[in-house]
Amino acid sequence: MQASEAMLPAAPSGSDALRRLIGGYLALVQSAPQPRDQLVRELEAYKDVKSYLLALGQQLAHDGSLRTEFAGSEALVSLIGCIGTLYATFEQVQSTRPNSQMEDPDPLQAQPASTEAKEQSADPYYRVSHIATLCLRALRNALAGCAEAQSILCSRFDNVAPLLTNLTRFHTLNDPDTLLLARAAIQMLSNLITANEEVQQLMWPRIVMTSQPEHKLALNFLSSPDTATQSAAQILLINFIRAPNGNADARRRCMDLCTLTEGLSIVETLLSASESIMLRTASVGTNGSINDYDPEIETERLEESLGFIYTIFSILFETGHSSMLFAALSPLDEISLAANGSVPSEPVVISSSQLILLKLLDSWLHSSQQQAAISIDSSSTPGPSRTGGPTMAHIAPETVSSNAMDVVGGAGLLGLLDAFAQLSRFARNAMARGTAKDGADADAQPQDRRLIGVHHALLLVLQCLLSVSMTADGWSDASLSPEDTVPREDLSFSALSVRMLSSMRSNTAFVDELVALLDQTHQYAPALSPFRPTKPADGSQPSGDAYADRPMPEGHALSSTGLAGRDAEAKQAGYGFDHLKRDIVRVLGSLVYAPTRADVSASASEHTKTQIRQVQDQVREKGGLFHVLNMTVLDERNPYMREHAIFALRYLLANNLESQKLVGSLQPAQPQDGSVGLQLPMV
Repeated sequence: MQASEAMLPAAPSGSDALRRLIGGYLALVQSAPQPRDQLVRELEAYKDVKSYLLALGQQLAHDGSLRTEFAGSEALVSLIGCIGTLYATFEQVQSTRPNSQMEDPDPLQAQPASTEAKEQSADPYYRVSHIATLCLRALRNALAGCAEAQSILCSRFDNVAPLLTNLTRFHTLNDPDTLLLARAAIQMLSNLITANEEVQQLMWPRIVMTSQPEHKLALNFLSSPDTATQSAAQILLINFIRAPNGNADARRRCMDLCTLTEGLSIVETLLSASESIMLRTASVGTNGSINDYDPEIETERLEESLGFIYTIFSILFETGHSSMLFAALSPLDEISLAANGSVPSEPVVISSSQLILLKLLDSWLHSSQQQAAISIDSSSTPGPSRTGGPTMAHIAPETVSSNAMDVVGGAGLLGLLDAFAQLSRFARNAMARGTAKDGADADAQPQDRRLIGVHHALLLVLQCLLSVSMTADGWSDASLSPEDTVPREDLSFSALSVRMLSSMRSNTAFVDELVALLDQTHQYAPALSPFRPTKPADGSQPSGDAYADRPMPEGHALSSTGLAGRDAEAKQAGYGFDHLKRDIVRVLGSLVYAPTRADVSASASEHTKTQIRQVQDQVREKGGLFHVLNMTVLDERNPYMREHAIFALRYLLANNLESQKLVGSLQPAQPQDGSVGLQLPMV
């Protein structure tokens, strides 16, 4: 049989030719043991089948009309049937494969066999695998943009399901000889459901949201060690959940990913993969020799895969599932141990999956902020009514359980306030336990190791909230009532940010927690002056005179806070909570920042002023003015904290006589002669 017989694959003779070729080849493979002359005949039959399938796949890839003709004839059904027939032989040769070929070769000791050597081997495993790969590639190409072909395969999916299940087994996924076969399989699945809502509805519960392990094809392909296979599986998920024109079924699938056990397993796998990619790409950047030990690493493919993962979570964020996901990924240790009647000594506060999710959310919010800024710059609509950034979908209340409604407000971002409050309370209590009391040895104080993860989470949450408040540009939404937290319609990111900032300002518990955390962090990790003396070269401690005699840079003087930090350096906790005080001050400043546009409605302007005044008064009553004043110093752990504190103070005092009088009544503890600075006018 010549490859030219594939020139008309849609013709009935084409389907007959395919069945004859594959049937004849499989008959030769199944006859064992094979004498030398029979092996030669099998190799000749293999070359004929290979040539036919290569030509068929290329024609289907380049000719859209041929795909339609192919689906309308018996050729597509014949190809699907051949894959089902091929699986029995594939499983047979897989089970009888010599053990020497099943062992993983040492990449540092031996070179893998060439493709030509594998094709000439007496063991037919590689040849059968390659024929299966070519069949799946031809089927993949036949499905591209052809709804009829997609429907036909969907109705006959049982024919190819056994082969796909075999490919997702651990050993097969890690077999280098089936690497291309697994890639072709997941690419075929992606083409099967693309732009076909009817097929998506049927395949979603079958290969994604299924409780049967052998049918979890999407999850298993996502777990492949091969980056290209993972990327194809990620594209499959994107095609499932991307909602054209607000498709309700796609949004329901997003909800499934964030609420069902099967969906959360996929989310955890994606988050784990993203963390692994970040670590591997970082290793390549810092240690170029890693490629000597990991020949499979390809930075471009890894970055492409990370981009697909980011796209998946961007869709989930845009559809309002950020806080719901964060809550669903909470550590289970405490819950499971409580169910068993035991209490863990140190229950996990923040999971690694939650930290990775916050990193992705922070990146997405920052990108959305930039998109909104570009849109706003080109828009003539001023104030809180402006639009810009990606469209944020609302979640219909009837689709969410009652106990989840508290995290879907603000298109899924209001839950960040609850997350901050929970993390902040834990951090304050842990810092209070670890702060050295007067006369106590700092090293003897118990330090909670969980503070490191909580610190990272707090920074990410604060940065997320800061991106939202900066997009709002100081405006509050006068039309938003306190109980109306769940959007009833899709909103632009700019409009959502205005609503979110209104909720942040009206949340007294959130503002109180910001002030309390700032105070406790300052007690736990006082400012570290950049002008503190260094130790002598001989390692001895400098004397008191050495501190006093060291000259300061011109125009600088060691502040009282710097002196206190120097004197108490031995009593400070080892962990400094870098950047935390700075970011708290930045968020406080964003809450009281007053926009300056005059061409907006009186109601919007008045509502914004009222909310800002409420925050100003609340911060003053909780002692926050003094805490922010304490931040107007140089601190190596919090770069530019002094500048951010001065900005926050300006707006904390603006148009607020009570706060201005309180600050004006303060007297310096140690008056100095001469001018020490410039007097700034009070706003």
